[in-house]
Amino acid sequence: MDYLRAAQPRIVALFLVTVLAAMLLCGSPAWWRVLAVLVATALTVGGAATLNNVIERDLDRRMERTRRRPTASGRITPARATFAGLAGVAAGAAALWAVAGGLAAVFALLGAFYYVVVYTLLLKPRTALSAVPGGVAGVFPALIGWAATGAAWSGAILFLCVLIPVWSPPHSWALTLALGEDYRASGIPTPPARYGDDVTRRLIAAFTVALTVVLAVPLGAGLFGAVYAAGVVVAAVLLWAFTARLLGRPSPATAWALFKVTGPCLALVLAAAVLDQLA
Repeated sequence: MDYLRAAQPRIVALFLVTVLAAMLLCGSPAWWRVLAVLVATALTVGGAATLNNVIERDLDRRMERTRRRPTASGRITPARATFAGLAGVAAGAAALWAVAGGLAAVFALLGAFYYVVVYTLLLKPRTALSAVPGGVAGVFPALIGWAATGAAWSGAILFLCVLIPVWSPPHSWALTLALGEDYRASGIPTPPARYGDDVTRRLIAAFTVALTVVLAVPLGAGLFGAVYAAGVVVAAVLLWAFTARLLGRPSPATAWALFKVTGPCLALVLAAAVLDQLA
């Protein structure tokens, strides 16, 4: 169970939703291929998340939210967690190679490298705005799903590759506002610690504007139709309602509420896009 917790199932689930959406947007792949790709991707993402836990174990001990993680608490030694993480990445990439081809496996390895080395080791400790380039990690699941189908490149996949990086910063920054003291104790540079809460809220609002534009572009381009439009309207209304609450009544509670609603809103948009494509 500790190894499962170290793999951060919530992050894995988010990535798998993106993989699934990409595969379904590319056509109607066989159910066994979809299942195999999801399991293989879960191994790779879980392995990368475990390596992330090893790297950040000292920081995690300083935060109430993360101090009980298996690597931070010492329930799993760094050596064992590193072995498990590397094994997960390798096994997942090998499985993807077998069931989905070399390109999908390459994207999985590149995604793991970007998340562990570029984001966790190089960006996160050095810049308060690491969530912006860090969001690029979310592009790789979309590319895995696309490559696994063998379909031609499409506007729908391009949309996914733009959507996730724009969605990610306000999601992450809302959490840093909600748990401001926790993040300050960790020493991780965050927008609230570096620029202040007011600037962070304005950054969130600015990215919500950008996200709204990204959501609207497929409609203007004729990429999706009425089903997508209905889902996007609901998601946009929810996002702006919670963002407005954060701006008008700033508090850790309103920041936490925005953080919690961003994930379901993303899932709603992805589901609407897939259903529209299948309709």
